[in-house]
Amino acid sequence: SQSGEGYKALKIDRPVEKKIRSTNGVIQDSLFAAGHDAGLSDRLTMQLADIFGWDIDFALEIRTGDRFSLIYEEQFVDGKKLRSGPILAAEFINQGHVYKAIRYTDKEGRTAYFSPDGKRMQKAFLRTPVKYARISSRFTRKRWHPVLKKWRSHKGVDYAAARGTPIRATGDGKVIVRGKKGGYGNAIYIQHGRKYTTVYGHLSRFAKRVKKGSKVHQGQIIGYVGSTGLATGPHLHYEFRVNGIHRNPLTVKLPASLPLEKSQMADFHKTTSAWLAQLDTLHLVDVASSSH
Repeated sequence: SQSGEGYKALKIDRPVEKKIRSTNGVIQDSLFAAGHDAGLSDRLTMQLADIFGWDIDFALEIRTGDRFSLIYEEQFVDGKKLRSGPILAAEFINQGHVYKAIRYTDKEGRTAYFSPDGKRMQKAFLRTPVKYARISSRFTRKRWHPVLKKWRSHKGVDYAAARGTPIRATGDGKVIVRGKKGGYGNAIYIQHGRKYTTVYGHLSRFAKRVKKGSKVHQGQIIGYVGSTGLATGPHLHYEFRVNGIHRNPLTVKLPASLPLEKSQMADFHKTTSAWLAQLDTLHLVDVASSSH
């Protein structure tokens, strides 16, 4: 509106209407395609993958026949959709393993996702250092090395991905190596406390602020996929070491997250039981409809 001093902005607060939606899907080709079929936006599908990203490696471990169910919120203003999300409860069945997550706000007002037994979904390590790449070589004790042309132990996992794909630190830690490292080419080693080390090899380049001695946090971009060192094509070589010993990154048992404080457990179970019951109903409906 115009006044003597010029224009004034007039802020009108319109009420946001929330609707609860639920859907489920089965993976045939990809997670995004299954998300579309289930009526989800890519943003909501990414949110689903982020919730379970500490338990499931979405780049390598998703299989045809994996299924998901979720309950989520949609927000409207004046009858027009404003946004989808957040996800309130979700279930993901990956290779027969069932994972469930429920959104819960504790008494201090902190919101996070928890398993039904009150453990945070967020753990010390992400399962994968890249988002949605494809694998070129599984963890094996022996494999034909494409450059050296001889058998050698391959103590990690290769993520074949386009050159320049961002690489994430899988856990909080300190950079102990950043530079050329023999057959690894440009490599980063991160020390996580006293017990764990992660290794990232064949990088095309390092992220600017990542130096030897730098502290990094989980999910921070530390470098970019390349083919430096002994590599035929662009890929990330990733290793997970426990007390200096190589472990299979796809199957290594990772440290569990802390559960909610005992004083919050009663409220947690009271608040989340309805969502869990609804998730189970969704699953039953899905099974019934697919059997006809």
